[in-house]
Amino acid sequence: MSSETPKRKRVVLCMGQYCNAGRRAKRLYQQLETAVFDINGDQFPGPLKLEIANCLSMCGAGPNLMIYPEARAVNSLDEEKLRVVIDQYLRTVSTED
Repeated sequence: MSSETPKRKRVVLCMGQYCNAGRRAKRLYQQLETAVFDINGDQFPGPLKLEIANCLSMCGAGPNLMIYPEARAVNSLDEEKLRVVIDQYLRTVSTED
């Protein structure tokens, strides 16, 4: 791996029983998937990798999202909060390093 290779962020959305109650996490996943596709553009692999988890062990605070490598936890996620996360933490990935 060369020193010029950009760092890749991983975004992990919990799709566990509590986080996806009422299909909350599924709606968030669709919003996140669109944003990641837009941010990655034609790059392969892009600067963002979207993953799902069955549980992030934070059920009482869900829906939950983790951003790595920072290990940033985002709890009580809803569509508006996800828009803020996308703008503040994910869209900037292509301009970092």
